[in-house]
Amino acid sequence: RILPRTALAADIRRTLRRERVVGVDLYRFTSNRRAYLTLSHPDFLQPNIAKLEKASVGGFLVSAYPTDMPSVNSESRGVKGRQLASKRGAITGTGPSGCIPNNGRHVCISGLPPKVSSDSIREYLQRFGLTKLDDKTEIYRVPLPESAFSLFSRHLLRTQSLSDSYHIVRRVHMTYFQPEVFGKKFLVHACVVR
Repeated sequence: RILPRTALAADIRRTLRRERVVGVDLYRFTSNRRAYLTLSHPDFLQPNIAKLEKASVGGFLVSAYPTDMPSVNSESRGVKGRQLASKRGAITGTGPSGCIPNNGRHVCISGLPPKVSSDSIREYLQRFGLTKLDDKTEIYRVPLPESAFSLFSRHLLRTQSLSDSYHIVRRVHMTYFQPEVFGKKFLVHACVVR
C-alpha cells in the first residue's frame, strides 16, 4: 500500500520475485505509492499477505491487504482507438500503469502551457535534435479532472521504441518550454511511463 514515490514495477518485481505485478498505481501518470499484485490462486492470498507485511521496498515497509482489481480502460487499442479515447478524455493516466500498456513506449510531459497544441510540442521536441519524431509519434492531451483548474497542461507521447522514450526524457526533462516566448515560466518535467 505505501511505496516510495520513485518505485517502479521493476523494483516491486525484484522484491516479490515469483509473483506477477499488475502495475504501479498511478494518478495522472504520477505514482500514488500503491501497486497491485495478481495471485494465481485464492489460497495463496493469506500466506502472501503475511510475507509482504515483513517486506520492504526502497526502505519503506509494505502494508498489504486484499482488494479487487480496479477497472482498466481497454478502449485505447490502435491509433484510431487512442485518438477517439483522447477526444473523449478517457486517457487520464489513472490506474495500474496509467491504464496504458507498460512497455516503456509512453512518455508523460507536464508543465506545458495550458492551451499548447500537439504541433507546438512536436516543434519543441525537434529543437533538441529529436529528428526521429515523425508522424508516427502520437501526442495526446491528458485532461484535468472534472472540477480542477491548472495553469499547466500534461501530455502523453507514444514513441516507436523504448530507446526513443528514454532519449526524449533525457533531452527534455527540466528544460523550459519556448524560453524566448515564455521565459522561465514553464519548466517541463518528463518521465517514461512503465
